[in-house]
Amino acid sequence: MIAPRPLAVLCRIGIIALVLAAPAQGGQNSAPPLPTPLTYEAALDVAISRNLSMGAARGQRAIREAAIRAARQIPNPVTSLELSHDTPHETFGIDLPIELGGKRARRIDLATQELALADVDVQAELRTMRHNLRQTFYGLIAADEQLESAEAVLDIARRIRDAAEARFDTGAAPRLEVLQTNLGVTRAETDAALARSVRAAAQASLNAVLNLPPDQAVVVSGHLSDHRSTITYQQALSLAAASNVGLLGLDRELVVEDRRRALLRAERLPTPVFSFKSLVNSPDYDITQSGAVSIAVPLFSRNQGEIAGSLATGAALRLKRAAVQRDIENSVFGTVARVDAERQQVEAYEQRLVPTATDLETLAEESYRAGRTSVLSVFDAQRSLRDLRRDALQAALDLQMLLADLEELLGTPLP
Repeated sequence: MIAPRPLAVLCRIGIIALVLAAPAQGGQNSAPPLPTPLTYEAALDVAISRNLSMGAARGQRAIREAAIRAARQIPNPVTSLELSHDTPHETFGIDLPIELGGKRARRIDLATQELALADVDVQAELRTMRHNLRQTFYGLIAADEQLESAEAVLDIARRIRDAAEARFDTGAAPRLEVLQTNLGVTRAETDAALARSVRAAAQASLNAVLNLPPDQAVVVSGHLSDHRSTITYQQALSLAAASNVGLLGLDRELVVEDRRRALLRAERLPTPVFSFKSLVNSPDYDITQSGAVSIAVPLFSRNQGEIAGSLATGAALRLKRAAVQRDIENSVFGTVARVDAERQQVEAYEQRLVPTATDLETLAEESYRAGRTSVLSVFDAQRSLRDLRRDALQAALDLQMLLADLEELLGTPLP
């Protein structure tokens, strides 16, 4: 038997090591697991790093960076070689354009300002993503609370049914009350099943923002009362003036247009082309080298139309900025007023209406167990509690949606 060569043995060992190391490397490159439970701040961090729209917006920055590299390029020289049967037989020439008037520097400046405009695009995508995240995150919390409320109503309906059956067995209640309570249990079970399906849909919406599969389980931590800090109109207006993406984008477009106009004015200065020629294989000529300079004479075209168009574009951008600023002022005023009104309504539900309805339902159930009231009174109390809880939950969710709209107007998270 021939012993294996040392090189072959080492190759086999290396292949085995690579195969064994491949799963470990794949595990390191996979996305980190989600925090459990997931808070809103943790969800925002996950969305910033994983959201596909955010990734696409960041990819636009690479395009603008490539434009800066293109702006830094220096015009290439042009070489020529002429062959002829006559004397001189061969002529070699080179043309070298030299840019004057700071054209290259102005191109680089324009490309740099356009790169800054890409950063505004990233901020705009971040604003949209943050708006969608708040809506879907608290939409899932509302779905969880709705499911919890539906299960609580189902538990109450089952207790009332058990009480009705116990009273029927003792002869203290007719069979009609048992049938009515069974109907109440069936309706409560239907509402709970609907709440579960709504919860699944809300989870899929949040997973879309987080770039997760729609069926991946997500456990969120929070309450609809989170992040309800009060803000005045003047505070909101100051934040919008400094952070609104629409205003920032128009300001950046004005700067870009100024740089483009400066480049157009610099390009009115002609670019001289220095030429050098050398005669090769020409013994009959005493002078075999020559040089020349050619300059385009700007008699007719001096970028007048382009500069006029740039001035008109700048004026239109300024008018558009004034219109956007006015719209933001009105929108912020209306949204802040709606937020204040919705906050008062939510506080009324949480502090007075729902606690009172809960106490009334408990008293009605105790009175029915004691035989002092009919089951209809329990149904009325239960219906009132269910409706108030649903209205309170919807009001709290509407408040979060308004806060999401306000954040989108401001372009920054609420303080």
